[in-house]
Amino acid sequence: MELLALGSRFALVILFLSAGLAKLSAPEEFARAVRNYDLLPTRFVGIVATWLPRLEVAAALLLALGVFTTLTAAVLAGLLLAFTAAVAVNLLRGREIDCGCFGSSAPRRITWGTVARNLVLAAVAGLVVAWSPDALSLLPAWPATAAGPVATTDAVAALVAGTAAVAGVLVVAEAVRVRQAATALQGQAAAAPGQAAATPGQAAATQSQAAAAPGQASPRGQAGEGAR
Repeated sequence: MELLALGSRFALVILFLSAGLAKLSAPEEFARAVRNYDLLPTRFVGIVATWLPRLEVAAALLLALGVFTTLTAAVLAGLLLAFTAAVAVNLLRGREIDCGCFGSSAPRRITWGTVARNLVLAAVAGLVVAWSPDALSLLPAWPATAAGPVATTDAVAALVAGTAAVAGVLVVAEAVRVRQAATALQGQAAAAPGQAAATPGQAAATQSQAAAAPGQASPRGQAGEGAR
């Protein structure tokens, strides 16, 4: 359990570091995503959009260094549960907005899969709270956990495994997103010739209407001549 918790700790490091930096790289887009959830008063949107990414990056660095590990993991678990509630509320409203999870660099629509993913991540953070060992940490965990000692070689192996697992998931998710975007673009490109083909027909119809206009005007002219 200790090795699993240690691997989970570094998995959370990669996850929240990448998410926080992505949001910081596009602050206006993230503020728009926060606003789209329609859950906060307007005056709090800017505060959340400004400080949430910084909190994520700071928490990731604290976990990486092993400083206040237990408290930091507890904070991240609370954030994940808050994210879950925000997504669930909007899904129940029938809204499918951009989740804003990784900034504008990787837009993703919220689904019930997003809810499930966040709950799993919250459980992972809870595992770190309960079982994270002091291995590869600058400070001992406080409050103390139920974890026993872990050999340095095992700790390094857990670090590599956790980091590689999250990096692999992120790469696969990005590949799927890019493929879906490419498929959507191909569908739009395939529909474009049909729309272009309809244009000559519309032009012909316009010309026919223009040709009929003199004929429609001629009875008026005849009426005028008859009046004279």
